[in-house]
Amino acid sequence: MTMKKLVTQTENLYIKTLELSDAYLLKKWGQFNDPYLLGYNYSNLSDFEIEFWYKTIKIPTKNYFSVFTKEDNNFIGFIGIKEIKYFRKTSKLGIVFDPNFVSKGFGYEAMKSFLSVYFFDYNFREMTLDVNLFNTRAMKLYKKLGFEVYGKSNEIFENQDVEFDERYFLYKYGKIYSKLLKMRIRR
Repeated sequence: MTMKKLVTQTENLYIKTLELSDAYLLKKWGQFNDPYLLGYNYSNLSDFEIEFWYKTIKIPTKNYFSVFTKEDNNFIGFIGIKEIKYFRKTSKLGIVFDPNFVSKGFGYEAMKSFLSVYFFDYNFREMTLDVNLFNTRAMKLYKKLGFEVYGKSNEIFENQDVEFDERYFLYKYGKIYSKLLKMRIRR
């Protein structure tokens, strides 16, 4: 499946295939101060780390897209579809926004438009995602978009120095695991 360069646009945003030149713009992003969200701080990455990350997303089972503001052409986020199963027409969502642009409606606007392209232009049938229990902002967005919870899981948490809170984390095998909700949306 070939994804066209400009994927979609809204009143305030345009979404296109993510290119290496976009990835370098991650260095201009702000920083999350919340210790739970430190893994989403991309502005500290070196050029080597950005290039390595970019190479890991350019494989047949992944497609990543840049989200830009129309008004000032700011790179404010990216949307990734991973674990693409072309025959089953399913994938898993990953979405990250510059901390300076969260809680301003851009995530909803971008995802609403992207989901329309995903289901109707590219003919996918289902999109799944995993969301950390502590990420209530993201859960609220996904529910507003129509995602429904279908299960729970956990995965090792990248910030092993985080203050342990049993509402959001498990401790097993000497490591901290994040509690996740599994969500999906179907056409």
